[in-house]
Amino acid sequence: MTNVSMINYSTRDFATKEQLELYLLRQEKAFTPEIIKLFTDAGMLRRVVTQIWNKEQSHRVGIIFEYRDQEAYTKCQKLLEEHYLPAVEGLTTKVVGSRGVVVHEFISENYNN
Repeated sequence: MTNVSMINYSTRDFATKEQLELYLLRQEKAFTPEIIKLFTDAGMLRRVVTQIWNKEQSHRVGIIFEYRDQEAYTKCQKLLEEHYLPAVEGLTTKVVGSRGVVVHEFISENYNN
Protein backbone atom coordinates (compact mmCIF):
# COMPACT_ATOMS: atom_id res chain seq x y z
CA MET A 1 0.00 0.00 0.00
CA THR A 2 1.21 3.51 -0.76
CA ASN A 3 1.09 6.42 1.66
CA VAL A 4 -1.43 8.27 -0.55
CA SER A 5 -4.67 8.91 1.28
CA MET A 6 -6.25 11.67 -0.83
CA ILE A 7 -6.50 12.14 -4.60
CA ASN A 8 -7.75 15.02 -6.72
CA TYR A 9 -8.50 14.29 -10.37
CA SER A 10 -9.39 17.15 -12.70
CA THR A 11 -9.97 17.48 -16.40
CA ARG A 12 -9.42 20.67 -18.40
CA ASP A 13 -11.06 21.12 -21.79
CA PHE A 14 -9.63 23.67 -24.22
CA ALA A 15 -11.29 25.26 -27.24
CA THR A 16 -8.29 24.62 -29.48
CA LYS A 17 -5.20 22.46 -29.71
CA GLU A 18 -3.09 25.61 -29.50
CA GLN A 19 -4.67 26.57 -26.16
CA LEU A 20 -3.95 23.08 -24.83
CA GLU A 21 -0.32 23.30 -25.97
CA LEU A 22 0.04 26.74 -24.39
CA TYR A 23 -1.35 25.35 -21.13
CA LEU A 24 1.16 22.49 -21.19
CA LEU A 25 4.04 24.94 -21.68
CA ARG A 26 2.87 27.27 -18.94
CA GLN A 27 2.25 24.61 -16.33
CA GLU A 28 5.61 23.01 -17.05
CA LYS A 29 7.34 26.38 -16.55
CA ALA A 30 5.39 26.93 -13.31
CA PHE A 31 6.58 23.69 -11.71
CA THR A 32 10.27 24.46 -11.35
CA PRO A 33 12.38 22.23 -9.07
CA GLU A 34 12.05 24.89 -6.34
CA ILE A 35 8.25 24.97 -6.61
CA ILE A 36 8.05 21.17 -6.73
CA LYS A 37 10.02 21.09 -3.47
CA LEU A 38 7.48 23.43 -1.85
CA PHE A 39 4.69 21.06 -2.86
CA THR A 40 6.48 17.90 -1.77
CA ASP A 41 7.43 19.50 1.56
CA ALA A 42 3.73 20.37 2.01
CA GLY A 43 2.73 16.74 1.44
CA MET A 44 2.02 16.33 -2.25
CA LEU A 45 3.26 12.89 -3.19
CA ARG A 46 2.66 12.89 -6.93
CA ARG A 47 1.28 14.99 -9.77
CA VAL A 48 0.58 13.59 -13.22
CA VAL A 49 -0.70 15.42 -16.31
CA THR A 50 -2.16 13.29 -19.09
CA GLN A 51 -3.23 14.36 -22.54
CA ILE A 52 -6.56 12.68 -23.25
CA TRP A 53 -6.43 11.08 -26.68
CA ASN A 54 -9.52 8.90 -26.91
CA LYS A 55 -12.11 11.68 -27.31
CA GLU A 56 -12.52 12.90 -30.89
CA GLN A 57 -12.63 16.65 -31.47
CA SER A 58 -11.51 17.18 -27.89
CA HIS A 59 -8.54 19.06 -26.49
CA ARG A 60 -8.37 17.77 -22.92
CA VAL A 61 -5.89 17.04 -20.19
CA GLY A 62 -6.35 15.04 -17.03
CA ILE A 63 -4.48 16.02 -13.89
CA ILE A 64 -3.94 13.75 -10.91
CA PHE A 65 -2.77 15.14 -7.58
CA GLU A 66 -1.93 12.65 -4.84
CA TYR A 67 -1.62 13.85 -1.25
CA ARG A 68 -0.39 12.33 1.99
CA ASP A 69 -3.51 13.45 3.88
CA GLN A 70 -6.15 16.19 4.28
CA GLU A 71 -3.65 18.57 5.85
CA ALA A 72 -1.32 18.20 2.85
CA TYR A 73 -4.24 18.85 0.50
CA THR A 74 -5.09 22.07 2.34
CA LYS A 75 -1.48 23.29 2.32
CA CYS A 76 -1.10 22.51 -1.36
CA GLN A 77 -4.28 24.38 -2.30
CA LYS A 78 -2.61 27.56 -1.08
CA LEU A 79 0.50 26.77 -3.11
CA LEU A 80 -1.61 26.08 -6.20
CA GLU A 81 -3.29 29.47 -5.84
CA GLU A 82 0.09 31.16 -5.49
CA HIS A 83 2.21 29.33 -8.07
CA TYR A 84 0.01 27.43 -10.54
CA LEU A 85 -3.18 29.41 -11.12
CA PRO A 86 -1.35 32.62 -12.11
CA ALA A 87 0.64 30.61 -14.67
CA VAL A 88 -2.47 29.35 -16.43
CA GLU A 89 -4.52 32.54 -16.01
CA GLY A 90 -6.17 33.85 -19.14
CA LEU A 91 -6.68 30.45 -20.76
CA THR A 92 -10.33 29.67 -21.42
CA THR A 93 -10.96 26.21 -20.10
CA LYS A 94 -13.71 24.13 -18.64
CA VAL A 95 -12.47 22.43 -15.48
CA VAL A 96 -14.18 19.48 -13.81
CA GLY A 97 -12.66 18.32 -10.55
CA SER A 98 -13.22 15.29 -8.37
CA ARG A 99 -11.70 14.63 -4.98
CA GLY A 100 -11.63 11.38 -3.10
CA VAL A 101 -10.06 9.42 -0.31
CA VAL A 102 -8.39 6.13 -1.10
CA VAL A 103 -10.66 3.23 -0.14
CA HIS A 104 -9.10 0.49 -2.27
CA GLU A 105 -5.73 0.12 -3.90
CA PHE A 106 -3.51 -2.49 -5.44
CA ILE A 107 -0.03 -1.91 -6.74
CA SER A 108 1.83 -4.02 -9.27
CA GLU A 109 5.20 -5.25 -8.11
CA ASN A 110 6.50 -3.59 -11.30
CA TYR A 111 5.11 -0.13 -10.40
CA ASN A 112 8.47 1.41 -9.50
CA ASN A 113 10.42 -0.34 -12.22
